[in-house]
Amino acid sequence: MSALIGSLGGLGLLLNNYTASSLNLFFFWMTWTTLIMSHPPLRVELIATFFVRFVFFLLPALVFTLFDNLLPSLAGKEPYLNSKPASRKSVSVSTRRGRKKTLQVSNFNRGTLFAIFMSLGNIMLGIGIQAILEYVAVDIFRRPRLLKISSTFPYPWDMARGVAYAMFLREVFVYYPHRHIHQTPKSPFHKAHVHPRPTTSSLNLTTTMPIDYVLLQFLPVYIPSIMLSFHLLTYLAFVAVTSLVDVICYSQYEYLPKAFFLGRIARRVRGHDESGGEGGYGWIGLLDWVHGTEINWDEGGVIGVGGGGEGGEGFTQAVRRGVRTRKASRKARHVDD
Repeated sequence: MSALIGSLGGLGLLLNNYTASSLNLFFFWMTWTTLIMSHPPLRVELIATFFVRFVFFLLPALVFTLFDNLLPSLAGKEPYLNSKPASRKSVSVSTRRGRKKTLQVSNFNRGTLFAIFMSLGNIMLGIGIQAILEYVAVDIFRRPRLLKISSTFPYPWDMARGVAYAMFLREVFVYYPHRHIHQTPKSPFHKAHVHPRPTTSSLNLTTTMPIDYVLLQFLPVYIPSIMLSFHLLTYLAFVAVTSLVDVICYSQYEYLPKAFFLGRIARRVRGHDESGGEGGYGWIGLLDWVHGTEINWDEGGVIGVGGGGEGGEGFTQAVRRGVRTRKASRKARHVDD
């Protein structure tokens, strides 16, 4: 009897959860429909994009920046700080074992404030370019909207599949321009592309020259979304995922798990910086493996650049070596005959 009552109670809880989820989805649909009916589509798109960028990138990056600057010794950023020792204070913190640990507290400097405003300016620049492209496509050329806005929601599996495709396209649009910039010193983008020292945490990603931000940060996210004809909600999900991954991986914290996906991206980012841009140009690392520009590591740090093939060669190098070997063997058999 008690088992039956417990089963009925669990079923009632499940139905309550299902009802609550349905009501939340209904209220979200009502809010979304009211929003797109009462405001111009372009305004909805731009405000929603800025909101997602702010919540999933800028706000966490600011928190990391506060943590890095106020407690650099705890964050592991002490060797990189440019502030003078006189501007730091020592604070004693009690640990669980009753001991006290001395932490160095640093004040904000002008470089940090400049990084914050530079990051915000680049984000606004990307949103401005997005507004111009939408205006040109819809109002001038009378084309459909680049990002779909409607009261119908895309299916969750369609959103997940679209985000997965867009991540692969983002890898392509990041890797080849990034590698060209580093391997072509005469390129006009070479001087604009810099790797700031890790004093401003994840703001390093957007604290760059505007042309560098547009080429390597904004367009690799926006162009795949247009190519795949994303719904605005799918685009916002894609922006949220990439922003959250970037803000974590570009924090350059040492204690990210190396076996996890985020830890691998973070290590690739750090290896790219430590190798002076000799490898690690991609985000996921697939094209780095294909072209032999993957960063090789050991316990001491970066030991070189190479792909996943034999002898550190990349996929394309391995295929070419195999073709040359087969041609040489066929030529040798022809001579013997």
